[in-house]
Amino acid sequence: VLSEHPEWVITDNKGNLFQPSSTKAFLDPANPEVRAYLLSILDEIVTNYNVDGIQLDYIRYPFQSVYGNDTHGYGLSSRQQFFKLTGVDPITLTFNDNLWEKWTDFRTQQIDSFVATVSQRLKEKKPNLILSAAVFPMPYYERIDKIQQNWEKWIKEDYIDLLLPMTYAENTTDLERLTKPVFRENFAGSTLILPGLKLQNQSEMMVLDQVQLVRSLPTLGYGLFAADTFNSNIYDVFFRTQGNQNLTNNREILPHRQPFLAVIQRYHRLQQEWNFWLNYGQLNIDETTLKNWKEAQIKLTNRLQTLVNEPTERNFLLTQLELGIFKSDFKIWMKEYKKVNSYQVEVWNNRLLALEELLNYGENMIK
Repeated sequence: VLSEHPEWVITDNKGNLFQPSSTKAFLDPANPEVRAYLLSILDEIVTNYNVDGIQLDYIRYPFQSVYGNDTHGYGLSSRQQFFKLTGVDPITLTFNDNLWEKWTDFRTQQIDSFVATVSQRLKEKKPNLILSAAVFPMPYYERIDKIQQNWEKWIKEDYIDLLLPMTYAENTTDLERLTKPVFRENFAGSTLILPGLKLQNQSEMMVLDQVQLVRSLPTLGYGLFAADTFNSNIYDVFFRTQGNQNLTNNREILPHRQPFLAVIQRYHRLQQEWNFWLNYGQLNIDETTLKNWKEAQIKLTNRLQTLVNEPTERNFLLTQLELGIFKSDFKIWMKEYKKVNSYQVEVWNNRLLALEELLNYGENMIK
């Protein structure tokens, strides 16, 4: 591609076509010909093949120094467009210049607008296509300065269906440190956010330990990286700990395809867990609170089932309200037990939060 179109590449501030640290080259997202070329490839995939979805990777600029010592993005089109906008060639700018922030914003907008175009174009061709993106989980301002990747906007504007932060870690402690900040944010939009788990060079027990961690957080699932490292030993761990015994006749519901069914399925599993704790006397709740809690569980079950049977806007709003009330009351019902086992109550609260996120995602199915 670069041999045919050398003007499509972006360079660093030293003129390198290939990023020295990664030895990778990046095309200029501000170049209309680059956009047309990439869109034509995506169009070909979606038109000629029965794909379930498209995943965007490397949807960013190369890594750069926060202080502008090592910067990227100086494609011919980018420089021309920025010059037309400001009267300044961006390659002359340094971190201390007044226009530096504007140059960072300009590059960020190129990525944002391309993601928006891809989303609109592909959804027009195949409305049920799932669009996802692999992104970095680093803090917002650091991420914008270093790679110009503003995935918060992609969520807010509903450009993508699934976001997979690359929370790859060598151990569970590091995974928790990377993952928790992402799920502390209350993002607008209906995008599902799934943390990524790294399989390379990991023991089976470490993989299982990391899976157990993300299942205790308000997450709806996780992504595994990568398929070529999903060996028979790791498969066996997943099969023994959470796989179905008969995968043909008891297929798992895919939450991004049947969100309302997935919500009620996961809610029933949560109820089974509560009943287990109650039956073994591990969940001490007074009779009145227990009665109110069980009545609310039945009410929520009926509301969820109604939504599954009749996925209308009205039923969605009523279910959303019912789940919100249940989630709020759950904290009251668990007030005393939280003094005994705060961790377990936190996990259950996180599961309810995840159900709420999945329910909200399902609104796309009834619009």
